[in-house]
Amino acid sequence: MFCTNCGKAIAAEVKFCPHCGAAQVPSAQSSAPTPSPTAATQSGPAAGSSGALPARKPVLWAGAVALLVALASAAGYWGWSNKGSDDELVRRLADEEQRRVASEKAAETAEFTAAQALLDKHIAVEEAQAQAHAPAAGQTKGTTRSR
Repeated sequence: MFCTNCGKAIAAEVKFCPHCGAAQVPSAQSSAPTPSPTAATQSGPAAGSSGALPARKPVLWAGAVALLVALASAAGYWGWSNKGSDDELVRRLADEEQRRVASEKAAETAEFTAAQALLDKHIAVEEAQAQAHAPAAGQTKGTTRSR
């Protein structure tokens, strides 16, 4: 038996041609010995008189569509599942920022305390010097007045 679409030899009991995928109709004419030479050289939708698409192409298209749907679903799931890690990253960055601000405030407070202590020490030294000079200045003034 020969394929009604591509003209290649096939087994008599097959329902679809293994070469082009065209459906085979069992009839007395399908066992004709040789098809026309133009049908044997043609392939695709223009081959044969029926103009039907080979059965293999719709299966390939269905597989391609299923693959695209699966890839889109996987990408969506990946994006959805990684959303939690983005929230965690934002939380961690906020915590680090709070620690940085707290350490800057602590350093500023320590610097302010050290400056205040230095100023207090300087004031105490100046007051001590002023008190040390005050009695000596009073005695000197008193002696100069009496002369």
